[in-house]
Amino acid sequence: MLSTLFRIHYVAILAVIGSLFAAVLMMLIGGYHVILAFATAFGFGEGLFTLGNMSEATGLVLESIDNFLLWFILLYFAYSMYFLVTLPEERRKLGQVKMPSALKVESLDEMKRTILVVIVVSLSVFLLQQVTVSEGPFDLPSFFVPASLIAVALAIRLIPWDISNQVSDNNDDELE
Repeated sequence: MLSTLFRIHYVAILAVIGSLFAAVLMMLIGGYHVILAFATAFGFGEGLFTLGNMSEATGLVLESIDNFLLWFILLYFAYSMYFLVTLPEERRKLGQVKMPSALKVESLDEMKRTILVVIVVSLSVFLLQQVTVSEGPFDLPSFFVPASLIAVALAIRLIPWDISNQVSDNNDDELE
């Protein structure tokens, strides 16, 4: 009974598969926005915004950057969930696998911090898009994005992350 209960972490594979499908979708949407930005800039089509061609193209490029950042967050989340929760024993074999350094995850704290940092960048791009494409004056709801950007950045700064100690402890264990 206990062995069955401890195998429930394999349910996290649903989160991994769902994140991978969502990552592919966001990559396709980002690519579509880049193609639409080129078509709009050269006058072949209409964009999503009601501005001039270059402003619309700029808004679409910023939208694609936001889509690609979300693609990276979803891909990073899927990879992290797979190696941290679903198959933690596979982490020992990572030395044999050539992975990009941006995708290597040592701990859950490192995963959370990386995702929060990418969310700050994504909010910054979204804010830049809102400022670039806005047609009218800013009202009270327009300040929710900068306020949330500041709140998440402060949270990243104020949370006592224990990433460096875990990495050095792992290196000490490998030396023994």
